[in-house]
Amino acid sequence: PLIPPIFGTDESGWCTEWNPAMSKLTGLKREEVVDKVLLGEVFGTQKKSCCRLKNQEAFVNLGIVLNNAVTSQEAEKVPFGFFTGGGKYVECLLCVSKKLDREGVVTGVFCFLQLASHELQRALHVQRLAERTALKRLKALAYIKREIRNPLSGIMF
Repeated sequence: PLIPPIFGTDESGWCTEWNPAMSKLTGLKREEVVDKVLLGEVFGTQKKSCCRLKNQEAFVNLGIVLNNAVTSQEAEKVPFGFFTGGGKYVECLLCVSKKLDREGVVTGVFCFLQLASHELQRALHVQRLAERTALKRLKALAYIKREIRNPLSGIMF
């Protein structure tokens, strides 16, 4: 329980690491994803992808984050979400850093996911529901305000 979900790629983008926590989270065994292209086969927008991303924008953003990890000095942390093999949507924080050999040559990317606790996930869900309700009420109030703007419209309302 202390080891986070971890996955990694080589310098060509092939998935080389998929730990037991990642298998438990996604429902996909290590053998199913290792030696597949991370962007497209493992994480992609197509139905045949192991872990489907919401849209093309999420796919492009993941590619940018992985590329930035290879070219920059600092590890990057970004919000990340995907659908597991069972269809459950997972929201987390993706931490990406580059892997180096002894000579300092980049040999790939190392990624781990930080998941929110169940209590935090529940609180975020309640917050999203409250925001939707507030937005609906705001729209209704804006409509009423617009309708009673001049007296005749107010009387007709």
